[in-house]
Amino acid sequence: MMDCLDAMAPNDEELLGFALDEQPLSTTTSEHLEQCEICQQRLAEYKLVNSSIVSQLYRRLCPSGTQLSLYCADLLPDEERTRIASHILDCPLCTAEVAVTRRFMAQPLLEPSREAAPLAAVRRIYATLFRQQAQLVLRNGHTVSEKAWPRQYRAEATDISLHLSRASNGDYMLLGILTSANSNESVDAFEGAQAELYSAQQDSNTEERKLENSICCAMVDDLGNIVFSRVPLGEYIMVVHLPGQEVIIEGIGIERG
Repeated sequence: MMDCLDAMAPNDEELLGFALDEQPLSTTTSEHLEQCEICQQRLAEYKLVNSSIVSQLYRRLCPSGTQLSLYCADLLPDEERTRIASHILDCPLCTAEVAVTRRFMAQPLLEPSREAAPLAAVRRIYATLFRQQAQLVLRNGHTVSEKAWPRQYRAEATDISLHLSRASNGDYMLLGILTSANSNESVDAFEGAQAELYSAQQDSNTEERKLENSICCAMVDDLGNIVFSRVPLGEYIMVVHLPGQEVIIEGIGIERG
């Protein structure tokens, strides 16, 4: 970086203050800066360095959006929940994000739509279960906790994490967290999408599941969260209406545990 030898040129401290904190320059210094290419280059380099540092450090110590969503849904282990709670006390950005998530969770459920057919869509994609909580294997080879939670599903580039929680009054709450495996796609693309939970009825003769009327609907919020409250015991199918496609998750069993 070249130094300007003009007597009116701002020194490094003045230029840094102007670049980083927008501290005002004197009239003569401002006039010089408007005409001096060397000082303009110095200013541009200071701003570039500042932007690079901010982009690398911005919210580096903050929990992820998924962790904050699980925190709001009370689905984290005690140790992690305590750590995040302590962080939120000192972080206004996370405090604001938690407030938005909790407001969304407190909203009443949407009334199910009776007009459209349950599975009418432009393109239908069945999600695949690819990650599930480890199961306990017994000596006889059997497993327990067949309906273990949480569950991770994938439908092309869309990942959906399902978590089951139980309120103090005994009601079950199903939380879905949508993320994209495509680094170029933001969760903002999911905001406002409608999700529906249907009771799945199994025919003993055909072994096919039939959809009944949806029991509840929810909207995807700006953080990619879907919240179904007061879900009764049973087996369900979730349908998420994303732009240009319809994601279907089958075999969501909620059993007394």
